[in-house]
Amino acid sequence: MWLEIEYKPTALFSFKDINATNTAATSLLFPTPYGVKMGLIAEAINEYNLNKGKEVFELIKDKKVKFNLPSEAVVNKTFGRITDLRNREGRSKPAYREYVFFDGTLKIALEIVDFSKEQIQLLKKLAIRINYFGKRGSFMQFKSFNQIEELTNEYLNLMGENSLNSSNKSIIQFTEDIPPEATFEAVNIYNSEEKLKRKNNKRIFTVDLEKTLSGEGYQYYKIATN
Repeated sequence: MWLEIEYKPTALFSFKDINATNTAATSLLFPTPYGVKMGLIAEAINEYNLNKGKEVFELIKDKKVKFNLPSEAVVNKTFGRITDLRNREGRSKPAYREYVFFDGTLKIALEIVDFSKEQIQLLKKLAIRINYFGKRGSFMQFKSFNQIEELTNEYLNLMGENSLNSSNKSIIQFTEDIPPEATFEAVNIYNSEEKLKRKNNKRIFTVDLEKTLSGEGYQYYKIATN
């Protein structure tokens, strides 16, 4: 059983690739499972309290998250300047950034096996409140919910789940999730005593493509629909 949540990006968005550096920050085409879960946890704390955030953390931390992308996406490639705060001294330096445009909506599916009606209603209430993932400028507008037994073929596969479609090109998206053994204190940015161990947290998705075009400042993807 899955809870499908549909969002409409209302601005160009950016989700930093986990392998990217601060000065060359390439973007994913969708948020990470970690980012989706932390968005729900953050809204639980904002709407209720810290204990409710801990409750939601335990509820969803080891659940699967899948993504369904629109048929077209454009990655804008830009250069700007950022402030480097290493050694506590601010200095400006050039940096590469990517921002993504969607012609359509993003669907996120969260596994809800054995969830009670009350737990599902809580997740729905929190998902409606989310208006960005990752960076604050990556605005998302909630559109709809759907509870489904099985995901359609339009949802992205994790590496190794299915064989690649040899008739299409594919790109790989390296994402991260909350490690199954993680504690709430490990993901709490205000807790300096326990750090998140980034082990067993990699989730590699494949995106099948029908067509790509590129230019000096952009990369166009026509995403295959199976």
